[in-house]
Amino acid sequence: MKNSFHTYQHGSSLLEVLIAVLIMSFGLLALGSLTAASVQYGKSAQFQTIGVQLAGEFADRMRSNFKGFIDNSYNKTSVYVSSNTVIALPSPACTPTAVCNSAQIAAVDLVEWRNDLRRRLPGGDAYVLRDPVNPLAVDIWIMWSEATAAEGLSVASNNDCPAAAVAGVSPQPRCAYFRTSI
Repeated sequence: MKNSFHTYQHGSSLLEVLIAVLIMSFGLLALGSLTAASVQYGKSAQFQTIGVQLAGEFADRMRSNFKGFIDNSYNKTSVYVSSNTVIALPSPACTPTAVCNSAQIAAVDLVEWRNDLRRRLPGGDAYVLRDPVNPLAVDIWIMWSEATAAEGLSVASNNDCPAAAVAGVSPQPRCAYFRTSI
């Protein structure tokens, strides 16, 4: 006599297995995109940290050459040039062994600092302005290029760049703004 009250399932249906594989694949895709985002944000944080170091170094250079700072020798108002190649800027004629005036020291400081920016940041450059209201305050924007969507990473828009520095530049660089007082 056959027991009709107890029917046992002896395996999983193909549909249940396919649904489980589908759910697992969505989870793995989400995990992969989370990993890519964490790498991107980690790299962005590294660039911002380098920017903090470089802005502090530039402030120290201006403090050490106060006469050059007062004479506006440290203002750099050129437009950002997007370049991922490190091209060293030529150093001015003033050498450390020669007697240099404050403007020559400022020129050497700017060249060395901009070369350091270009070496340490991809497409690195800066935009520096003295505050017209507070003569001892300086605004520094450190600029760099980040990976684009074509390289597999999305770049968040950043409106910290001054319009005068990035006019007509595509793609827009990332900027970190610093204000220092001498």
